[in-house]
Amino acid sequence: MIKVTAIETGKARMKTAQQTGSDQRGAVGRKIDIFRDRNWVDPLPILCFLVEHPEGRFLIDTGDTWRNSVPGYLPGWNPFYKQVSIRVAPNEEVGPRLAAMGLDPARDLSAVVLTHFHHDHTGGLDHFPHNRIIGPKANYAISTGLRGMMTGCLPQRWPVWLKPELVETDGPGIGPFSQSFPITRDGRIALVPTPGHVAGHCSVIVRGDDMTYFLAGDATYSQENLLAGRTDGVTNDPALARETLRKIREFCAMQPTILLPAHNRDGLRRLEQREVFA
Repeated sequence: MIKVTAIETGKARMKTAQQTGSDQRGAVGRKIDIFRDRNWVDPLPILCFLVEHPEGRFLIDTGDTWRNSVPGYLPGWNPFYKQVSIRVAPNEEVGPRLAAMGLDPARDLSAVVLTHFHHDHTGGLDHFPHNRIIGPKANYAISTGLRGMMTGCLPQRWPVWLKPELVETDGPGIGPFSQSFPITRDGRIALVPTPGHVAGHCSVIVRGDDMTYFLAGDATYSQENLLAGRTDGVTNDPALARETLRKIREFCAMQPTILLPAHNRDGLRRLEQREVFA
């Protein structure tokens, strides 16, 4: 039996122009819109997902950390971090959340799988020093060094021991996704390429006994945006992001699927009520 559980690790606020970019704007224009925007979206959850599978437990993303509140943790020279607000209490980090579920975060997981390396998906890595950590090679390549620090990653805050298993989605296709990377031997948990929010971004498909789960990471912020084909304001390639949204819609229409983005309040309700994509 396969089970998916959402784990909330604090709240994030973003500008409305980040959540939904203007169709008439390109990559640079969208960034300008975010800085000019005075409107904020109501606080959204920072979600990661525990997948229980016959081969073990797999954590998808690690959420963020309370250290965002510590002066100097976020680089002050990067004005982007003033356009988002992250609030995480110490006991809201993924480690304490897992412990409250009766799990030892350092030892009771078969692997941690990252959809991409932005700070609100890697902030909980410190809790997993003994685990296999899997991430997309293409995204890691642009997430290190100064380039990473300028584009929403905090490689200078990653654990010193971090040496992720970097994978390429060069395995068999799944529906409209021409390639994948199987996480489990039976292929029921797999990474698929969903670039657009950022280059090299991946999503995770989980095929249960009677339901499929599409763990979208930040490929879309909401089911409404996905249905409308509206991309976010972060993307540097709006056309590629729209093509990714098309593939996700096509995949979700092929079988009963619950869509689960990483920052979507309604996803929690859909998961609890087993409400499929429509």
